[in-house]
Amino acid sequence: MASGVYVGYSGHVLRDVFDIPGWGIAYVVGLSVLAELAALFPLLLVSDRWRWRHPRVLASLAWTASGVLVLVAVWHLAVALTVESQTYMSRDTAHTVSGFVFAPLFTTPALMTAVTWSYTKRHRAGGQA
Repeated sequence: MASGVYVGYSGHVLRDVFDIPGWGIAYVVGLSVLAELAALFPLLLVSDRWRWRHPRVLASLAWTASGVLVLVAVWHLAVALTVESQTYMSRDTAHTVSGFVFAPLFTTPALMTAVTWSYTKRHRAGGQA
């Protein structure tokens, strides 16, 4: 979207709603970078390559992230079922495709919680991995 690839929005909507071209590009790219960093966070929990000095701090941070992800998923589901969509997409096909693309994201809270639980169990047993 930031690079000008057609993603289902008209040029008018991109300019007026998302401010692309303009500051909207920085927002979209920044959000993508933040999403990638969040996606890489579980690697700290499953890999013993990076030894964390204080595993309890990382465990509490991971439990907090898991809780936030669960709340966000519940919020998105509630909004999706109760609020009329105003995504400015041009066709019903675009809505269907975006639904299939974003549906697997609802597994993220469960997977993050499972990884966090495993990490906590490993480091609680003997204090070390």
